[in-house]
Amino acid sequence: MHSAALGELLTARALWILKQNAATPAISAATNALVEGYDSESLRELAGASPDINVFQLGTLIVDALSSLGMAAGTMTREDAQLAATHYYASQVLAGNLRIRELTRWVHRTIGHEGHPMVQDLVVLDDSFDAFDDGWGVELDGMRVLTGFVDTLGPENQKWMKT
Repeated sequence: MHSAALGELLTARALWILKQNAATPAISAATNALVEGYDSESLRELAGASPDINVFQLGTLIVDALSSLGMAAGTMTREDAQLAATHYYASQVLAGNLRIRELTRWVHRTIGHEGHPMVQDLVVLDDSFDAFDDGWGVELDGMRVLTGFVDTLGPENQKWMKT
């Protein structure tokens, strides 16, 4: 990975593919990339975009910005997007910026039981959290499941990170 900002921009692309709100993360990532010293016309255009930008224009701007920086995000599949976004949110949990329950709820609602096989332990963890909250489940070690996902998702499975 080249920088945190480029990782954030790839995550914004993943969120866009998953039909999640990607405008604010994309604009923030583009701004951070400019601050880090990256520069291109499409990156500047994305950094200056309105959060209310048309979703199709946003998708084009994200791909153009990534392409101008040598990142091949136009080839990101839905499966890649599921892994990329989940990996990003998992790193946020590990950094203490997001609660694990928020991550599992997002994975369950956005990706679900039919999603990528590598995220299924997190989907099931959300089911387990629900059961525990309802008084009939067993409290699980969510961080063990989370670190298992991160450890399993090594560089060979992170195609979206390659230039």
